[in-house]
Amino acid sequence: MAIARRNPVGAAAACLLLFAALVALFGPYAPLPDPETPDLVARLQPPLSRGADGTLHLAGTDQLGRDVLARTVAGARISLGIALSAALLAGTIGTALGLLSGYRGGFIDLAVMRLVDLQMAFPSLLLAIFLLYLLGATLTNLVILLVIFSWAGFARVARAETLRLRSAPFIEGAIAVGAGTPRILIRHITPHILPVAAVVAVLDFASVMVAEASLSFLGLGVQPPGSSWGLMLAQSREFLYAGAWWLFAVPGGSLFVVTLCANLASRWLQELLAPGA
Repeated sequence: MAIARRNPVGAAAACLLLFAALVALFGPYAPLPDPETPDLVARLQPPLSRGADGTLHLAGTDQLGRDVLARTVAGARISLGIALSAALLAGTIGTALGLLSGYRGGFIDLAVMRLVDLQMAFPSLLLAIFLLYLLGATLTNLVILLVIFSWAGFARVARAETLRLRSAPFIEGAIAVGAGTPRILIRHITPHILPVAAVVAVLDFASVMVAEASLSFLGLGVQPPGSSWGLMLAQSREFLYAGAWWLFAVPGGSLFVVTLCANLASRWLQELLAPGA
């Protein structure tokens, strides 16, 4: 509670982020129209309009008469699911490599850090476009590429923390009583790194969401009949000049709010997990 009072904006952002996750998780059970059922009679209806059958469209309808709010909720499951999967996988791989690199040093450290430098030297978006064009724009390929472009940040943070901790008295004591490398890494160093990695994961979650939306907007991410916020933004372009602003505003606003909340919540999480908080 004290942390929430010190940083009410971050606490509110964390609550909104949790609400977005719950909406994505339980969206299929909400009393909303089918997001994929077209109704050409009710196409491009503005927000708060009603269809011929009396259905209230809170966020309007799209070019095929589909409910925009229902599609946004359905898109949340894909957009947030991709971002969460990529952040967790990248965090696991990057943290493990950073731990090993920082603790063992030598050739392992050199190899991992050169991989980090190599990955960070490439223009990520251009490389993703090229690889998705070659490999195919599937959800699996998209998640794999997002993981490849995200693990390096975790590795650098984990390595830095491991270098700081490996000469600590409690590590030297563990070595003195015969603890092996796996036990030291898992039982003694990892618990100290997890709070920092959690903060990086929340920030990475936001950046991965933007990256997925960018690729889907360009037609190389989520493909129809799937629905993500980036794909909805791409499909709304040609109807903006027709005055259908809600096609862009609803998914775009959702993307903006979630990424903003993730960035604000990361600071709150850092304070929450800080020693003595």
